[in-house]
Amino acid sequence: MARSGRFPPRALAFYLESLRYLFGQSELNVERAIATLRQRGDAHHAQYFEEKIVEERGHAAWAQDDLRQLPDAATRDVRPAQAVVRLIELQRSFVAQHPLYFVVYILWAEYFTALVGDEWIEALACSGYGQQQLSAVVQHVAADRGHAPEGFAALERLWRGEPSIAELCAAVERAAREFEAFCDEVCAVAAHSND
Repeated sequence: MARSGRFPPRALAFYLESLRYLFGQSELNVERAIATLRQRGDAHHAQYFEEKIVEERGHAAWAQDDLRQLPDAATRDVRPAQAVVRLIELQRSFVAQHPLYFVVYILWAEYFTALVGDEWIEALACSGYGQQQLSAVVQHVAADRGHAPEGFAALERLWRGEPSIAELCAAVERAAREFEAFCDEVCAVAAHSND
């Protein structure tokens, strides 16, 4: 739909509001992870999140700025996708279960963003959205190109055999299913807005 020039402003607003929520709540979840790990005396994992929080601060503001560039009719009463709300809850459960679940989630999110981000930006350009309207995406794609390789190195440094590789992969699969549901919600808003 985006490549064919038919991705409506309401769908972009829904997408950006979902990113705004995701970025802001993810930052809070990283802060919660730091506090939880410090309380447990787990400096080994806490250090990773202490470094990560520096990278994550203020990203919600990028999406907020992008939303301000859209027409009021597109942004009026827009709420984040339910799948993104569930994704935030999943992040919280990852921290509670084992910090490495959250580490692999972050790695997956950054790798995926770097992998498909340019294609998504190009598709949205076909619907008339410039990079200045997509700063939250453009800046994340640029940053995550560097963060993803760092994430692989961090995982190698932090993993000590537990949770198992299968359990870590299952955590990523759970996150991927929620992200797919988010994409489905965006598509539904886009289709409805074009009716």
